[in-house]
Amino acid sequence: MKRLVLIFLFLTLSLSISAQMGNEKWNEDIKYLQSNLTNKHYNLFALRSEADFTKELNNIIAKSNNLTDFQVALKVQQALAKQGDTHTNLSFKKFIDKNEILPLGLYFFGNDIHITLTTSENKELMGGKILAVNDFDIKTITDSLSTLFPNENSGIFRNRIPEILPLNQVLRNFGFSKTDAVKIKYEKDGKIAEKTVFPSIITKENRVKTTPKTLTFVQENKKKYFEKKYFDQEKILYVLYNVCTTNEKRNSSSENPLSFEEFEDSVFKIIKDNKVDKLIFDMRQNGGGSSKQGREFVKKLSQNRDINKKGHLFVVLGRDTFSSAILNATDFQDETKAIFVGEETSGKPNHYGEIQSFELPNSKLKLTYSTYYFIRTKKKNVNTIKPDYLVETSFNDYVNGIDPVFEFIKSYH
Repeated sequence: MKRLVLIFLFLTLSLSISAQMGNEKWNEDIKYLQSNLTNKHYNLFALRSEADFTKELNNIIAKSNNLTDFQVALKVQQALAKQGDTHTNLSFKKFIDKNEILPLGLYFFGNDIHITLTTSENKELMGGKILAVNDFDIKTITDSLSTLFPNENSGIFRNRIPEILPLNQVLRNFGFSKTDAVKIKYEKDGKIAEKTVFPSIITKENRVKTTPKTLTFVQENKKKYFEKKYFDQEKILYVLYNVCTTNEKRNSSSENPLSFEEFEDSVFKIIKDNKVDKLIFDMRQNGGGSSKQGREFVKKLSQNRDINKKGHLFVVLGRDTFSSAILNATDFQDETKAIFVGEETSGKPNHYGEIQSFELPNSKLKLTYSTYYFIRTKKKNVNTIKPDYLVETSFNDYVNGIDPVFEFIKSYH
């Protein structure tokens, strides 16, 4: 019996090893990536030399036999991140083991990471602020994780870290975890506690989450591409622009969903038929798309003298504002007298875009890259768009259903 167990373990181990691609195939993939990316990218070596990039890729190839496929993909992504283009990325999702993901939904409130979603067996963690993981200070961990993307500003840092931190494979790669058991040190209600968390899948049946007492206008409509609301008492027209796209199938249950052109007409009809003291154009959740329709909207809005004046037009930015939404933000800067409120954007005014992609031959991993460079400012080293007024949501704001941005704009004089 013991012999059969040993044979089974040997076969299992052999299968595990053979499942790894190995040096030869990774060599082919990485050389393919280097050649194609060098030829196809708009300017891959603007910030870091081709020699340094090549040297790092060769080092990864040399070590690939001693690494898992996941670790190789992770190291390649680190090399890409150093080139400084947030649109150029290697998707290693294929190599992520869903059975090694910690059941933690995370969000930055200010500079603190809070747990907003988990499973019922970890419900005591809900709302807690993470202080450490396996006795490693949270800042030490996030500093290491930030090497997986161009860490250019606080916006992209706060956007990406909560997505990466629950991946135990990543924690193990950086030496912050050695087993499935992960000890979380957290602060909640003024008390510090610890809880050992094991990877598990969050389902509708076992999930628990932080639910605001009331939903703000933005939270109610976060899944819609665009929405509007006229607040009669405050005389405020709120325009929510979550995606730079024209047709929004989820905006209407009818057979003919509302197009952005129709939406735009309805916005200007409200302006015509009502007294609008302030107009809010909210792009804090907008990750991009196509900037053309937004640019045309801004130009049209700029011609309205009642709206386009100091203290009457507000643009809301945030950590998710990226790509084409950045271009539309600069349209507001150039064409209007808008006041910018919220957080720093993850994207920057001058940035790469017009994304294309190709697949690596052996691993079949997808690599995205940029084919154009947008220039929106003559200033050098501008790595974000900073709001005129920094207004952040605290955890207490979130729990109590308060949007501090809306409250700030309402009281602005």
